[in-house]
Amino acid sequence: MKMKMNCQRHSIVIMALLFVVAAFSACSLGDETEKANKLVDEGNAAVQDVKKNLTDAEEKKQKMLRTKVKPEEARATAKEAIDAYNKAEQKCKEAAKKYEEASKLKIKDKFKEYLALKVKEYNKRADLVATAKGVPQALIDSKNRASFVSSAKATNEKVDKLTKEADDLGAQADKLQKDNPDIFKK
Repeated sequence: MKMKMNCQRHSIVIMALLFVVAAFSACSLGDETEKANKLVDEGNAAVQDVKKNLTDAEEKKQKMLRTKVKPEEARATAKEAIDAYNKAEQKCKEAAKKYEEASKLKIKDKFKEYLALKVKEYNKRADLVATAKGVPQALIDSKNRASFVSSAKATNEKVDKLTKEADDLGAQADKLQKDNPDIFKK
């Protein structure tokens, strides 16, 4: 009889330990919000780099467009602007990739939805930046002022359209974040 009680106690202890291990495992595997937030922080850092590179590219583009700049000097500045746009484009893609990685983790659905919008936004912004470098490229490729103006105008129209699309996606993400403040870190 005593032997039977010892076996039951051991069984209960083992079952209790298994339950604790299972509960702990379920808690630690169930939510990866902290990991997602780290990826989002990395994506946000890339976004800051995007802003710096775009500012640099736009300054160089404006310098290139000044009327008193010699054509060869304008073309050299255009190449610098293209380099800055290329860096911004890569950082947009990096941000989108980080947001996408985070969206694949075990997190709340609204957070996933937010991240999916950020992925779309920064992929769209990468397209926008790739298109924007068409203005300095048009200057490099142009044979005369009229061909440059025509090409730059068409490029700027595409940039405006892509900017609106990216801004709309960003606004949707911001609204989702504003409407669900409890699921986003402070």
